[in-house]
Amino acid sequence: MANELTILNAIKQVIQSGLNAYLPQSIEQIGEKNVVIDFPDTDQMPMKNMFYIVPNWANYNTLTTKSDDATFNIAVFIVCRKDKPENLTVKVHLYFDALQNLIHSNMTLDGEVDFSIVEDVDFYYGVDGTRNVQAAEASVSIHYTKDYI
Repeated sequence: MANELTILNAIKQVIQSGLNAYLPQSIEQIGEKNVVIDFPDTDQMPMKNMFYIVPNWANYNTLTTKSDDATFNIAVFIVCRKDKPENLTVKVHLYFDALQNLIHSNMTLDGEVDFSIVEDVDFYYGVDGTRNVQAAEASVSIHYTKDYI
């Protein structure tokens, strides 16, 4: 039974296990430590390239007395630092392209949800007032049936 917490963990697992297949070999691969469910804090980044998963909002439309048609929107922040600004720009775009391709090819997040889609993205070429940290914020809309006991 899908709920918001299981969905957050599912997208985290999908990114950890599948993103590298969509990355060119010229860019650093990601591991388990590069993906967390947390708000980005550039001062506390454990790795120089991070994916932060942050819940935004949820919407519920009644289907039956025991279920809702639910939409859960999350932000996936891609934050890169410790490189030249021109390299950071390339990295952020390549990581976003990989994320978009991954979600498109695995819309059900390994069967956890009905479907998910990257709706839009904002790019930030100067985070915390410096071009030495760049980021993207992808809005991912996740649709599923929320069942109640």
